[in-house]
Amino acid sequence: VNRGISRVPLESQIAYAGDIVTLTGVPDSIRVGDTLTGGTDDTAIFRPLATPPLAPPTLCMEFGANDSPLAGTEGTEVTPTKIRSRLTAETDNNVTLNVETSKSDSDKTTVYARGELQLGILIEQMRREGFEMVISPPKIVTKIDESDGKTELEPFEEVTVDVDSEYAGYIVSALTGDRKGVLLEMHEDVDAKTRLRFEVPSRGLLGFPSEAASATRGSAVVNHLFLEDRKHVGPLGDGLEKGKLISSESGKATHYALASLSSRGTLFVEPGDIVYPGMIIGENAKAGDLEVNPVRAKATTNMRTQAKDEKTYLPPPKRMTVEELIGYMSPDEMIEVTPNTLRLRKAQLDPVERRKASRIKKQQQDSLRKK
Repeated sequence: VNRGISRVPLESQIAYAGDIVTLTGVPDSIRVGDTLTGGTDDTAIFRPLATPPLAPPTLCMEFGANDSPLAGTEGTEVTPTKIRSRLTAETDNNVTLNVETSKSDSDKTTVYARGELQLGILIEQMRREGFEMVISPPKIVTKIDESDGKTELEPFEEVTVDVDSEYAGYIVSALTGDRKGVLLEMHEDVDAKTRLRFEVPSRGLLGFPSEAASATRGSAVVNHLFLEDRKHVGPLGDGLEKGKLISSESGKATHYALASLSSRGTLFVEPGDIVYPGMIIGENAKAGDLEVNPVRAKATTNMRTQAKDEKTYLPPPKRMTVEELIGYMSPDEMIEVTPNTLRLRKAQLDPVERRKASRIKKQQQDSLRKK
């Protein structure tokens, strides 16, 4: 039986409610939700205990083989078949995951999960096992209302946030603005803490936990639970979309080039990191994407002046975890996962194709606004 972080023998042969007991000799036919009972009439349970229903998946992402210019340079498991086999094996232990072949690309695998944290843990496990892959942006699992057959439904979640009272205003503004949440309850405790309860679309929570932790200096504790499927509330606010700095050249990033780019936004790479065209190297301080050259070297001349030899300060790069990248990435981007590196890149590496896709997206948004 588990006692804290240790596993000790069950000396009294009696386990109580809440104990986690490990058994040996259990057949493979046993599944989550089954009831194990004693063999005698005094201790036997003749009716199985009711299994609580599992919350349905709210997010899905597509896993595929790495197709970037750096593919195969770090990982050992790189083929779509091995990636799909590993994901299918995960469903034996994790009953809340669903895996199926992608409908848009037979070489990719779609994984349905209950949140970005669950997907982030799975990706990190595969990364440490030597897998190399690319992951598409998260999509909300929507349904069609059976009553009329045409109304689109999306998952809503109940969100509870415990935060220092001085940051309560920020939390309310963040969830009820672009994220389309509704504040239900606000209660202030005596220890300068405030408890806030919201109802928010699941897609409005993408990236919020890490954003709240940074803005509140780690004082915010965010908990969310699936509520129900409701009518789709429309597109989220434009304030959630971030402009990116995109590399236009391949090679190693130089200190000289990054120093000049640091004033344009927040950098994700440091001198010596390998970049390629279409790779995102930072966040643009202004709206919209900007293509830059991070491998530009300083011109060498025979002239020496005090200004040319002046040392330049380069701020440290911003490093994000898998969960943070899942909530941060835009719909036209992908995460490149290798055992040693996490990279954010555009799905279309060709700049010409990206411009075409951007024009089509803008036309679709304009037509939706007119409707």
